[in-house]
Amino acid sequence: MSQCPDHRATLPCGHCALRIKPFLIQPLPMKNPVSLRCDLHGTVQELPAFFAQLENWAEVCQLPMGGTAKLGLMLDELLTNVAVHAYANQGGPVSVQVELPAPDQVLVVLRDQGPAFDPTGIPAPDLDMALEDRKMGGLGVHFVRRLAQRFDYRRDGDCNEVTLGYSLLSNASR
Repeated sequence: MSQCPDHRATLPCGHCALRIKPFLIQPLPMKNPVSLRCDLHGTVQELPAFFAQLENWAEVCQLPMGGTAKLGLMLDELLTNVAVHAYANQGGPVSVQVELPAPDQVLVVLRDQGPAFDPTGIPAPDLDMALEDRKMGGLGVHFVRRLAQRFDYRRDGDCNEVTLGYSLLSNASR
């Protein structure tokens, strides 16, 4: 399959997948199925098409359902946060790279050009506190922290870079 002409994605990116949605029903031929790179526009509207592409990639790679669900949950949280908080629902560049560095390992690198923000520094929520007394927000990042064995942040020039890693063999959360 050729690269996306608009975004140079190995597979159709969320924006392009919106235009070619019928192709998402069939498995897409891939030269290198162990990695998926997609450049997005940083909006919540494109996320369903992105996740359809991610599910297709996971199926081609034969990822277990639990590993795919974990990946989807973490990316949904982080990509939604970027769209809503970093870009204030106005959109902006986001790149997602998902790799399988080993048969049982998933590595994700998410980059955006929003204001510097380190999600790994968010304090853990007090889950024992009454719901009405709890501050809004922070639970999504808490879920990411619990699901990923690796959750790192760095500022690279004008980009936020979040790296996630986890084992497909581990169901244990931290």
